[in-house]
Amino acid sequence: MLDVSDLTVAYGQAVALDQVSLTVPERSITAVLGANGAGKTTLVRTISGLVRGRGGSVRLDGLDISRLAPERVARLGIAHVPEGHGVVTELSVEENLRLGSMASRGGGVRQALEESYELFPPLRSRRRLSAASLSGGERQMLAIARGLAAHPRLLLLDEPSLGLAGQVLQQIMSKLRSLVADRGLTVLLIEQNARSALSVADDAVVLALGQVVAHDRAAKLAADRDLLGTYLGF
Repeated sequence: MLDVSDLTVAYGQAVALDQVSLTVPERSITAVLGANGAGKTTLVRTISGLVRGRGGSVRLDGLDISRLAPERVARLGIAHVPEGHGVVTELSVEENLRLGSMASRGGGVRQALEESYELFPPLRSRRRLSAASLSGGERQMLAIARGLAAHPRLLLLDEPSLGLAGQVLQQIMSKLRSLVADRGLTVLLIEQNARSALSVADDAVVLALGQVVAHDRAAKLAADRDLLGTYLGF
């Protein structure tokens, strides 16, 4: 579905991604793991059109999207949930969801709202409250629900574990797995919490200093103690 080939991104003289290549199969979860500064966020920002690559390509079903504006990338069915929850705190829960549904590729606003509340029940009772009043876990639920309100084919999810309690994170990861099974969603999951990500991912990529150091089935990487210890700190 998504093919990244020899992608190079630099900020001035600092190279953030150095000839990165990876594939994201349709209807699966691919985890991208690595320490701070590994290039994970730069990768998803480049895929979504927010950052321009210096070389290489990003292709969605064979179409080169490397030079497309973010709004055109979104219209092709890619939703980006950025690090830090990505909600408009001044708006209510429902207003955030309505905003997300404006880019919907199928179904109306009412359908998008109902799907969001079914997926994350705590949001229903808080729909009239401002996003600023939500807990960290609730904000992450809202951010993901807002991204899904557009009915994307591919969800780029950046560091959903940040600031979340273990139980809440487990719930969110379980929801992702069900979305792949029930809706045919494809997910590129950016994470520092390797254990959590590997528990739900089909495939995994490990980045270190902007380079791919491993790309394999998630279960295989989860069993590689040397790799996990060297690049992921455990």
